[in-house]
Amino acid sequence: MKRNHLIIFLIPSLLVFFVGSMRAQFVTTFAKNVTPGQQKGIYYSLPQTVLQLDFVIEEYELFKGPFSDYASRLLGAYDYIQADGMEYRLVGLSVSTKADVDPNATFFVSIPSRSYNEVSFSLLPNGIIKSLNVGNEEATPAPCSTSTPEKPRQVSISTSEKVFGNLLISSEAKSTEMVAKSIVAKIEKIREEKFNLLKGYQETAYDSKTLEEMYARLDAMEKDYLSLFIGKRIPKTVTKTIHVVPSKDIPTMTVGKFSVTKGLTTSTMGAGVPITVQIISLQNTAVINAPSQSAITLMTHENNLIYRIPEMANVRVNYGDCLLLEDRFLINQLGVMLMAPVGKNSLSFDTQTGQVTNLKLN
Repeated sequence: MKRNHLIIFLIPSLLVFFVGSMRAQFVTTFAKNVTPGQQKGIYYSLPQTVLQLDFVIEEYELFKGPFSDYASRLLGAYDYIQADGMEYRLVGLSVSTKADVDPNATFFVSIPSRSYNEVSFSLLPNGIIKSLNVGNEEATPAPCSTSTPEKPRQVSISTSEKVFGNLLISSEAKSTEMVAKSIVAKIEKIREEKFNLLKGYQETAYDSKTLEEMYARLDAMEKDYLSLFIGKRIPKTVTKTIHVVPSKDIPTMTVGKFSVTKGLTTSTMGAGVPITVQIISLQNTAVINAPSQSAITLMTHENNLIYRIPEMANVRVNYGDCLLLEDRFLINQLGVMLMAPVGKNSLSFDTQTGQVTNLKLN
């Protein structure tokens, strides 16, 4: 009987040891399902792709000429600036991608206080996972997730007096119409001198380079005097940025509007031509039998970390019916999430996509 009792007590002891050795060292849970303060562990995130749309825009500051009321009557000009204001022209677009924390792919890993193995997590400062149990790594800088803020717009010429300069200076007291007529007379005189240069009606024989310089000076003077009637457009080229987070649920998004009078806005209301972004998945990851999104977010995962395989997508940016740009990009959140075994294994992740780049089985 002694022998039989010994066997009975040994078997439970062996079972306890076996269960203890198989006990989950990691339990990975979707972050929103974690009860605050009841578990100890670490949060980590997978990166999502953010599209950065950089629009190149020509801004024109419009200044009404001081004699615009006489433009049509004295010069026969009808295309002139009738009020101060702004005009905008869309001249270019570039699209790039950057990685940012994905709130829909943020997880909590609970680790028992008495773990059988040493655990080493490496994260970027924003919480995106870099590696597990890789050892001491040299710190690598986090990917840039914010764009450089645009400098405040500074307009060096902001008043009619500064814009039109000494052209308005006159030593004689005259009515506005008389001043306008005297300027028209100067314009006509300049045009006559330009004609004489072209025809060779000058007393001194100048070489061709000198003639070109003289003509250019006269032409500039004529434009300056004409600006007193038709006004001035002062150009400035700027870059405006819109960030877009692609979504599986919204393949086509209106991200802003552009108008000649308002420029680029991120509002989808009001006047302007809509700017839309269309994202079409190429279904490269469709062959992977991956768990559903609900399975990832609702279940707990023992001894596994969640990683992601990104999807290639075709991105089209349209200005109304006009195609501005079409290109292919890796879009992380259009891909699939899978589980990588942990245990004593070492894992390295791509911080731009969330893909496992290195797995060492121990």
